[in-house]
Amino acid sequence: MRDLVEFTFFVDTHRYDVTGGELPASWEDLVDAGVEHVDIPVGYAHDLGERIPVRVTGSAGGLRWFAALISVDDELQLEELDRALADR
Repeated sequence: MRDLVEFTFFVDTHRYDVTGGELPASWEDLVDAGVEHVDIPVGYAHDLGERIPVRVTGSAGGLRWFAALISVDDELQLEELDRALADR
């Protein structure tokens, strides 16, 4: 059994809207990478601001792969991901 971690990524609303909330990968790709669960909101209030929360559960490698998949380039998010993975 893999050591799973849950992490919430905050995706830019423009990027989210452009993709229609769809990921650029199949479910099989996600599982192969170590992702076990993805919770992408289907309806969200516009009062969330400029970012949409996407909750992901997976292995350390799976979460890092997912961050690259959705093009997370926010240094604070990447640092928080590193902390979450170090705390497991």
